[in-house]
Amino acid sequence: MKKYLLLIAFFLVFTSISIYAQEASIKYESNGKTTTLRSSNPFAKFFGEWTLKDDDWRQNWGGETEYIKIPKHHTVSAGINTKNTLISIIDGPEPNGHIFWSYNPNTKEVYHLSSFGDIRAGHGKGTIDDNGNLRLKLSFEGEPKGTYRVYTYTWLTNDEYELKSEQFDKNDKPTGLFYAGNFIRVKVPGDDIKREVLKHGEIIREAFSKADIETIRSLHHPEVIKALGYNDIKNGREAVVSSLRDTLSNYNLEFIENEIENILVEGNIAIEQTKFSIKGTPKQGGESFIFSGRTIVTYIKYADSPTGWATIREIIQPSN
Repeated sequence: MKKYLLLIAFFLVFTSISIYAQEASIKYESNGKTTTLRSSNPFAKFFGEWTLKDDDWRQNWGGETEYIKIPKHHTVSAGINTKNTLISIIDGPEPNGHIFWSYNPNTKEVYHLSSFGDIRAGHGKGTIDDNGNLRLKLSFEGEPKGTYRVYTYTWLTNDEYELKSEQFDKNDKPTGLFYAGNFIRVKVPGDDIKREVLKHGEIIREAFSKADIETIRSLHHPEVIKALGYNDIKNGREAVVSSLRDTLSNYNLEFIENEIENILVEGNIAIEQTKFSIKGTPKQGGESFIFSGRTIVTYIKYADSPTGWATIREIIQPSN
C-alpha cells in the first residue's frame, strides 16, 4: 500500500517551474468574467503552485509512524470557467494524478472525483468553511471494501495548509492508518507584485462604483498621463480627477467586464493589459449605455498610494 503514499496533494498544474517535471497550460473563454470567477470561487485560496514544505511527509501504513522525504512534489490548482470548480494536477514521484472539485452553492457541499496511477479512483463529498478549510469523506479503489478516508485541509497561513488523510473501517472506527504533510505555495517571480496590482485594480473599480473621488486621486501618480481617446489626453492627476468628477457627478458607473489579459512586471513597474466594459446610468434618468474597450495601464511603485502602487500612464482603445 505504500505505493499510494503520494495520493496527497489535491491540486493542479497550469504553469511550470523548471525544477519540476510537469508543464501544462489550460486556456478557456470565460466571457470576460475571469477576475469575478476567481474572487467568488470558494476554492480560490488553493489557486497556484504548491510543494511539500521541506519535502517532509509523515505516514502510517501499519506499524510505526514514518517520517520521510518526498522531493520534487508539484501541484498547481486553478478554477475552470465557473466560480464553483477547481481542477488539480499532481506531479512528482509516482503515482501522479488529477482531482476535480465541484461546489454546490445550494447544498453547500463539495463533490470530489480523482484518479491516480492505474486504478486509484476516488469519489466522495464534504464541506468547505468560510476560511477555505475542507473536510471530505472519500472512498478509493484499491483499499479494503467498506473503508473510507477523511481528508482535512487546514489553512495555517495564506501560503501554507496542512493536508491529513485518516482511514476508517466499515464501523466508522479509525484504523490508525494515515498520511499527512504541509504544503507551501511555490513563489513564482513577480507573483506577489501581480497580486498587489490585482488588489489595486479591485480598489479603484470599487471607488469608481462609489464615485469616491479622493480614493481615485490617491491611486494615481501626480504625473499621470491618460490617453482616453485619440484627441483626449489628460496630463497630470488634477486633470484626470477633474474630468472624472464631471463624469461621476452625472453618471453611476459599474464595471460589468474586467478581463485581465496579461501583466508584465519589471522592477518597480507593472504593465497591465485588460479588456473592459463599463455600464453608465444617468443620475437624472435616461437610458444606460455600455462603453467597452481595451486598456494598457502602467503602474509604478508609489509610497503615498494606499496600495503602494499608482497609475502613471494609461492608453484606452475603444472597441468601436
